[in-house]
Formats: sequence, structure tokens, C-alpha cells
Amino acid sequence: MDIFSWVPALLEKLWPWLMDLWEAWSIQLLVLAGLIFQAALTIFGSRRRLMTGYKIRFIVWASYLLSSYVATLALGKLIVIRINDPKKPDYDTELKALLAPLVLILLGNPDTITAYSVEDNRLGLRQVLNLILTVGFVLWILIRCRDTSKAAVLYFPMFVAGIIKYGETVWALKSVYDENMSITQEEIEEEQEIPKWFVGLPDITCRLEDLPKDIDILWPVIFLKAYYRFDCLKPHLVSWLYHPLFARQVWMSLHKHPRIAFLTTDIELGFMYDVLYTKAPVLYTKFGIALRLISYFSLLMTLSGFSVIFGNSFLLDLYVAYTYALFIGVGIMETYQILRLPFSDWAIIKMIKHHKWPIVSSVLPFILNRSVRKKRWSDRMGQLNLLDYCLRDKWPKAIIKIPEVFGKEEEFKIYWESKSRRIPWYLKEVLLRDMKRLDEKRKFSPFNKRGEWTIALEGLERLHQVVQSVKIMSFDKSIIIWHIATDICYNTHHEDENEDCWASKLFSDYMMFLLARCPYILSLTTTNITFQYACSELEANLKGDGFPKRERALEVLMKPSDRIQRENSTEKKKSSKKNFITKDWDVLGEAKKLAEELGGLHNNKWRVISCVWVEMICYAAYNCQVYQHAKLLRRGGDIITHVWLMIAHKTDKFNTSIPKGTNQHGEENTT
Repeated sequence: MDIFSWVPALLEKLWPWLMDLWEAWSIQLLVLAGLIFQAALTIFGSRRRLMTGYKIRFIVWASYLLSSYVATLALGKLIVIRINDPKKPDYDTELKALLAPLVLILLGNPDTITAYSVEDNRLGLRQVLNLILTVGFVLWILIRCRDTSKAAVLYFPMFVAGIIKYGETVWALKSVYDENMSITQEEIEEEQEIPKWFVGLPDITCRLEDLPKDIDILWPVIFLKAYYRFDCLKPHLVSWLYHPLFARQVWMSLHKHPRIAFLTTDIELGFMYDVLYTKAPVLYTKFGIALRLISYFSLLMTLSGFSVIFGNSFLLDLYVAYTYALFIGVGIMETYQILRLPFSDWAIIKMIKHHKWPIVSSVLPFILNRSVRKKRWSDRMGQLNLLDYCLRDKWPKAIIKIPEVFGKEEEFKIYWESKSRRIPWYLKEVLLRDMKRLDEKRKFSPFNKRGEWTIALEGLERLHQVVQSVKIMSFDKSIIIWHIATDICYNTHHEDENEDCWASKLFSDYMMFLLARCPYILSLTTTNITFQYACSELEANLKGDGFPKRERALEVLMKPSDRIQRENSTEKKKSSKKNFITKDWDVLGEAKKLAEELGGLHNNKWRVISCVWVEMICYAAYNCQVYQHAKLLRRGGDIITHVWLMIAHKTDKFNTSIPKGTNQHGEENTT
């Protein structure tokens, strides 16, 4: 007997009931679904900037898409609702029509998300057309359903709240790229007024040893500096003609204290995220605040009027109770967003500018401390070790079968072997220190070197393999060779471990993670070929019978480079398929030669390795498209985006002249 034989019979009995339920409650259920999706966006919309996992991204993505779909379906059903149905109460039609402006509010999305991706911002003009058509449909529904019922009185305030809410989203989307790409005289005059906002605030242009013990008093000037650094650079605009005069001033330079420097950059990237993905830039204006207050009080008027008109029907009519519950749900979400407004970085900037007002001076310290201590991005970096990946034999067979069907086995293995690690403070200190050294060499020129400046600074021109690995090899090959060489040095020179050593190891695994998982960030097109070739070479040379994998690999790695070449020349020819990209590329031999040259530097070894990795990261960050950096912001953030922003402030990409009298190097207070 089939255990599921009862299913068809059950469906046959339930189907008529489900159809009747859909016929009677479809509009209300669709609006409820839209409200649930909006609640999810309100809660999780801003959390995607903090987390790198797929769960939050999927929830936000699904809610963002489905909320507009169900809202459109609800409007479609409202357009054709039956008027003057004798089987229903007189106010039934008016109650359903009242849901139309409520759908407008749901289409407006919460403050935490206006765009899921950068592409949504480029459809601003289309959104204007959608707004006009949607408002037209809502007006048609309200006019068609208007009658002598008292519920019709609520149409106007609800319609005002809906059109403002939806209009805010369209305004925010259209304003992202709707800017003049060249600096104007008015903007120059406004930027010349920037120093006056720093009057009365603590001095941050001092040496590290002169910083106050209570660093909390510096938060206002740090926030203000971060805002104007962002406003002058506008990093989200690729073609923005940035004038370098103001960011090179002492009061706009980046302090070399790691905590202050990274907090400043965190806040800047927060402004960039808000501009690209939220309503903040349009909301924190006089006009935006006025519209928000009008919208909120219109919604409160609707709620109050509804409770007065239908106060005696809540327990008697399910339609009335259900509709009122929907309005209360929307009211709670709007109230929550109103209460969050003072805690935004945009609100903090407004308050700092008026910090002398008594009420502002009393609440600003609390809001600042809360904002400084909140998490601003994931603060994690991906890690992938090539040797561990190649030496691994066993993979979860039950899980890997599915990727095999779709030809994604290798991608899944890389994903499975990848790790995420919280970024330690010593790594940030090493990063800032080496970036400062490189800035002394490159001045304000574009970042077009990936190790040559370090070689020049350290005087290593005599080391043939070091020079060749950063100057002649392609970037992906250079990363692989340096990654293996770093691993060799790390496993054979334990006595030299220090912060440079640990940072070099993290940088090495991070760049391999980008190469294998995110080649688009490195702007490379041959990474799949070089990565797979390197893996096949390492597997052929490092794996062997009768030895534990790690011990066998270390034994091979510690052999002199000439012995590796002699012992494995025949084996490599059989094991690897060469092409014009990997022709004459001896992966392990070149990595071993590089490790031998680096090992000869003795005490200076790890400083050189860390500086080369920092230079490679800077090169990758500078040459990565702005679009990719914007994408990383909504995926939890990444250290490479912080590096990109720091470099952008100190790069004269349009070859504008450097005015005399400006602080070009900021020796005491720049990175």
C-alpha cells in the first residue's frame, strides 16, 4: 500500500477551500507578505555591510525582489475589485482601496536599503517612470472606490504618506550618479569654508606621543574629517574631477595612529555605502527631514482616524481588524526608523557642526561613543593556503556530488578549503607602516608597481629571482610564486617569527584567496589556468607514498632548488599540460629560488616580504574597478577596499597641479 495515497484525497478536499480563501483574502495576504518582506529588509538591510555570509545576503536579496513583486500583484488585484457588491458591507470596498496607498509605502522600502546592488542606482530614470505610473494606478483605485463611507476620508493622508515614502526611494536612487563630474566654483568656495567647522574642536594634528590619554575627545574631529574626506573625493564616482588641494591640507590628512586611521576610513566607507545603497544622503537634508515628518504624521493621522471610525468594529469584523493590524505594523516600522535617525553618522555630522547648542552638547557624547563602538564592517579577511589545498585528499563526498553534476567541483573545493579570519591589529599596523614607506617612493603618482618600489627601498636589485618575480612575471604568477616562497620561509625559519612574519603569512593567504575565489578583484583573466597548473605541479611534486603529506611536502620544499629541478623534470612533463600561458614556468623551482634569496636576507627577510605583499595589495586595490569595491561594501567589506580608499586620497589621477604651500607629505600625521 502506498503510504502517500491519502495526499490526492486531501488536496481534493482542501483545494476548494484554498480557492475560496484566495478569492476572499488574496489582496490582504499579498499586502501582509509585502509587510513581512519590508520588516526583513528593515532588520537585515544594514546588516549585510557587517557580515560576509550567504544567509543574510540571500534573505535581503529575496526580500528585496519579492516585496516589489507582491506589491505589484496587490495593485493589480485592487484595480479590478468589484464595486458595490451587495454581499459585502458598504465600507468593504473603501477598506480594500485604502490598501493601495499602503502598497506605495511598501514600495518605498525602509531607510536601510534603497538598492540591492549598484546596478539598481543606474535605473533611476526608469524608477521615476515607475513612480508616475504606480501613483496613477493608486489614484485611479482611490477615485474608483470613493463613496460616501467615512473610510474615504482616510484616503488623502494615506496617499500623502505613500507617495512621499516611494518618492524618497526614487530620489535616493536617482541622486547617486546625478552629479556634475567636474568641480564647480561654488564647490571650491564651499570647501574653502571647511576649516571653520574644526574651530573649537580638539587638535588632532599632533604626534602619536602627544595624543591625549582620553582619546574619546577626538571623536568629533575624526567624524568631521572623515565626512569631508569623503565629500571631497566622492570615491563612488569614477569620473569625478577631484581637486587635490583640500585633502592634502593638514586638517584633512590621515593620522598614522592605527585606530584613528582605520576608524576614519571605516566612517568614509560607511558614507560611501549609504550613498550607494540607502536613503541617508537625501534623508538628512532639510527637505528630506520635512518630507519624513509629513509622511510620518500623515500615517499617524490615518491610524487615529481609522481607530475613531471603526473603533466599534474591531471585534465584529475581521476585515476591519486585519486592515488595522496592517496599519499598526507599518506604523511600528516607521516609528522604529524615526527613532534610529539620530544615531546615523550623517546625523552626527549635523550635530558636530552645531556642537555649541546646549541640547546638542548634552546628547552628542553619548551618540558618539555609541557610534564609535558599533561594528562597521566584518573586519575579516579570507584565507586560502595553496599547499594545504593541494595536499588535501579527502573531500566530503556526500556534498561534493552536487557541484560535480554542474561542473563546479573545483569551485566548491576552493570554497570548502577557504577560511575567514578576524584581522588582528598588528596586521593593520604593518599595513599602515609599509604603505607610508611606499608613499615616500611613489609620491602622488598612480600605483602601477607591485614590488619594484620595495626592491628600490631595500636595495635588492642584485637579487635576480626577486626582481624577476615582481617585474617580469604576470601578476597571477607573481602571487603564486611569492605565496609558495612565503610558506617555505614560514615553515623553515621558526626562530625569526615576529609581527612582520605573522602579517606576511596572513597577507600571503589573503592574496591567494583573492586569486582563487575573487579573480575579478585582481582584474585578472588567466587566474583559473595558472592556479590549476600550479596545483597540478605541486600535487605531482609534493605528494608521495609512505610519508605523511605535510612531512613529505616539507622535505621536498627544503631541498635545494637545483635538486628539485633535476629530480622532477621528467615527472612534471608527464603530469602537467602546458600551454602558451604556463610554458617554461617552473612553479616550485622558481618559488624555491625566491625563498633561498629571501632567506639570505636574514634579519631583514620578513620586513621585505611583508612590504612586497603590501605593495601587491596596494597594486591590486588601485587597479580594481570602483564597481567591485562597491560590491564588496555590501558583502561585509574587505581590507582591500580600505587600502584603495587610502591610496585614492594620495593619488593625483588627473595630473592636476599641486598648489604651492600645501602639505604634500604630512610627515607627522599621514600614513
